Amino acid sequence: MNFRMLMWRLSLATMLFIPVAGLGQQATGGEPQAPEEAQPGEVTTPPTPLTGVEGFTPGSQSQVRNYVRPSLQLFETGDSNFQVGSGPQTFETESSAIGALALKRGGKANEFVLNYLGGGTLYTHHSELDYTMHQLGMTATLQGRRWGLILDDRATYMPESPFGFAGFGWGGSLGLGLGGALGSNLLPLNPVYNPAQSLITGRGSRIMNVATSQVSYTAGPRSTFTIAGSYGLLDFRTPGSINCRNALFSLGYNRNLTARDTIGVSYGYNAFQFQGLNASFSTQFAQLTYGHHITGRLSVSGGGGPQLSAFPARLAGTRTTTNSWVANGSFNYLTSRNALALTYSRYTSNGGGVFVGAETQYLTFNWSRQLTRNWSGFLEPGYARNQNLAQSTPRGQQYTYNTAFGTASLSRALGRYTTMFLLYDWQTQRFQQVSCPTSECRTNVLRHIVTFGFDWHPRQILVD
Repeated sequence: MNFRMLMWRLSLATMLFIPVAGLGQQATGGEPQAPEEAQPGEVTTPPTPLTGVEGFTPGSQSQVRNYVRPSLQLFETGDSNFQVGSGPQTFETESSAIGALALKRGGKANEFVLNYLGGGTLYTHHSELDYTMHQLGMTATLQGRRWGLILDDRATYMPESPFGFAGFGWGGSLGLGLGGALGSNLLPLNPVYNPAQSLITGRGSRIMNVATSQVSYTAGPRSTFTIAGSYGLLDFRTPGSINCRNALFSLGYNRNLTARDTIGVSYGYNAFQFQGLNASFSTQFAQLTYGHHITGRLSVSGGGGPQLSAFPARLAGTRTTTNSWVANGSFNYLTSRNALALTYSRYTSNGGGVFVGAETQYLTFNWSRQLTRNWSGFLEPGYARNQNLAQSTPRGQQYTYNTAFGTASLSRALGRYTTMFLLYDWQTQRFQQVSCPTSECRTNVLRHIVTFGFDWHPRQILVD
């Protein structure tokens, strides 16, 4: 069976589990936990299942069902390494504009969410590098008395890696972006479903896309089953990097121990194929996860389990299977003035365009705070470690990227609809081997970016 046929079968297998008759019934509010501390007239969104395609978050106590929210940012940037290279630092200034549109529409049993970011950058002295960037995400949710359905698609077109690139790539637990103002109204994806890069490569356009579907079934007041499938791609439009496709299928069971405590057990199968290299491999993993939440305020989750990877003989030599482990954890805390999020993941990724698969560890923390009535701040450091799979090199050599970024911003409200912001971003990457498997290796990358700009964001436009 070829890889394309496998991906189609995984998607069809997921969709065949959808009971059409059950989806038309009246909704009961999703998960069986009772809402906590909700006020009369508020809409309460429960946390997502631990074994689901979306990240485990606190949910929300108060949420507008139908709105449109546009925004626009204009800013000037000074970049110490605009070529994103490993050579001497070369400073350049840039002028950028980014527009955003967020839409949400739904009722008791259904919901549709859309988020778009798009814009362009003009260089002062290197017009040949001018670029545009786009990101579009959509989620449709349908909830019946027992059955639920999620359809989600997210695509990004960028001139460089989204790692540390504020507001793009669907990274970060809170979705906060440039100047803290380009937040997404979509829930964060479980990292294992996201085919985005977690390392820095050279400048060049690339497309990232992931389509996911999930069916959930509430078997009783405490039990929920999930079945999910996804298809992801990472495509580089300039030569020198490795394109990848992957198909993921998972089964999960969630058990509510109390109104606030949940455990989940899941199994997943992930198949990778690398375009133009005639290379592929697959992984199977099982996880046990625990989650605790207080609606609208706090969510904590953590788990892990074993993983088995299988390689074709021509790729793996004498060792066609390997054992490893996967893990994930998150912490989200919300108050009237603070939003904190910490996320950690360890999983097998697509290799970010440099490796034929990699063992990836990913850690991010972000904190936003309303300092005064007009001033607010945002801080986000992140770290990723990508090590290639030994089976992907002729003599089993291993190469490691250690990549980190840090972002800090300060913004001030200028009236009701305009914000002025100042942002500093630092990026660094070190490659632990002298030799390099592809032309896209950057042995030592260091970058400083300073941005000053304005954000225009009118109030949400309520729609019927």
